[in-house]
Amino acid sequence: MSNDATPASSSTPARQIAAVFGIIADTLEWTHDDYQALIARLVGTGKSALSLTLGDVLDAYAATANAAVHARAASASRRGAN
Repeated sequence: MSNDATPASSSTPARQIAAVFGIIADTLEWTHDDYQALIARLVGTGKSALSLTLGDVLDAYAATANAAVHARAASASRRGAN
């Protein structure tokens, strides 16, 4: 999972929007399970798809990416312990 394009608070609004869309585009390279976890987080907001904000999407992305990184680290740690 890539997280190369995190919007900086000092960026212009146009750059922030472009960065968020870049982050969304990164999800196309995710595994099916990670992508489904992202969708579940977005559905879990209780908002309709057209009511989601870019902030909602960015929050769900960050939570999903962090969970995936931790899961992979735990898996690697278990493999190393065997």
